[in-house]
Amino acid sequence: MPAQAITDTRQAKELCDSLDIVCLPGNVPIRTSPTSGAQTNAEVTIQKMINLHGEQHAWAVLYALTQSENHLCDLTSAMIGAISDLFLGFPTWRERLGEFCDALDRMDLSGLRAMAKKGPGIDGSSPKQRVLLAGYLQVLLWDLMEMDAQKELVA
Repeated sequence: MPAQAITDTRQAKELCDSLDIVCLPGNVPIRTSPTSGAQTNAEVTIQKMINLHGEQHAWAVLYALTQSENHLCDLTSAMIGAISDLFLGFPTWRERLGEFCDALDRMDLSGLRAMAKKGPGIDGSSPKQRVLLAGYLQVLLWDLMEMDAQKELVA
């Protein structure tokens, strides 16, 4: 069954408005300056996330990216999707949102995005930035977010 096209993004727009995120058309690049606010061109991605996982999940993802210092230009579809994937894979990370934001503050998300853009694709195709970002972030966040008892259970 083909994926259903998202045509109504009202919930995503309202959620972005509540977090002071400006929604740009999908074909407009995010351009931020030190004085500009948060912007995203991933309204459809946000709406898909709301449809699949609920508004609370989408709020936590966007909150994590907007409350982290110096990450206003990281509200791309790939980064939003990567954080969503991490919260789905590690639900305790979402429950510890303050610690998660603090951990993100220690990272250069723009640098990770640049690495993901240059990352390997499959059979000559372009890289799947969302997957690469989720992997990079999982490795970098693991020691900061996982408690020792949980590490022993997984190992």
